[in-house]
Amino acid sequence: MTSATPPTGPPQPRRARWPWLAATIVLLAAGGAALAGIRHAQRQRLATQLLASFPDAVLAHPSLVRFAVAEARPLFKANCAVCHGENMHGNTAIGAPNLTDQVWLYGDGTVYDIERTILYGVRTGLSKTRNVTDMPGYGLRGRLTSGQIDDVVQYLLKLNDRPHRAEAAEEGRALYYGLANCGDCHGSDARGDSDYGSPDLTVNVWNSGGDPQSLYRSIYFGRHRIMPAWVGKLTFEQIRALAVYVYSESHPSPSRETNASTSQTASPSRS
Repeated sequence: MTSATPPTGPPQPRRARWPWLAATIVLLAAGGAALAGIRHAQRQRLATQLLASFPDAVLAHPSLVRFAVAEARPLFKANCAVCHGENMHGNTAIGAPNLTDQVWLYGDGTVYDIERTILYGVRTGLSKTRNVTDMPGYGLRGRLTSGQIDDVVQYLLKLNDRPHRAEAAEEGRALYYGLANCGDCHGSDARGDSDYGSPDLTVNVWNSGGDPQSLYRSIYFGRHRIMPAWVGKLTFEQIRALAVYVYSESHPSPSRETNASTSQTASPSRS
């Protein structure tokens, strides 16, 4: 029986397969880490600039606005949409205002004004909160009868060029300037005062509903809405980003306005 001849010479080392694969993985990992580091540095730079600028000065820098909007969108969805809605159109059932128009209860809609409201809220008890006036309950306090309140509602409808009963509206006008003394807060021209949070009654924008029944309830029961303060809950950078985001949604660019107009023309509106 013949035995196998053993191999001669030293054993040959096993050659590694695809050595380039391991090197490529290492290079990709290093490149990904470097890219992540660059993006982090860019984000930190933008975040620093966002806070270092005066609130309304941010608007002069498109890169900062884009950064703020990108940062704020998930924050708004997580913290603000529960009241104002994901589309920012508000909720009259709880008095949460529409944030996409340019009608403001407090301030003039600047980034500074919006930021202050987000920071300290409305009627939160903080020293800088928005808390100067309240809408009194004229019916609850017995200052007006139900019929008189209905007359005031008719006057409000007239102010906004809506269907109304002319004779009742005249009675309501007399009450507005007389017994009810509504002009003390809303002004002799009924245009309100955003320094005090008294709404303009002539623009047909109503946080708690503008139908006659809702207007009646607002006058009869009064309103005492509260918005939470976000200082201490969100960072200053997050609050600044939200203020810029809300401003940008209420002041759309010309291209966005054109797109919205085209969309409304193509699709019939629902009333």
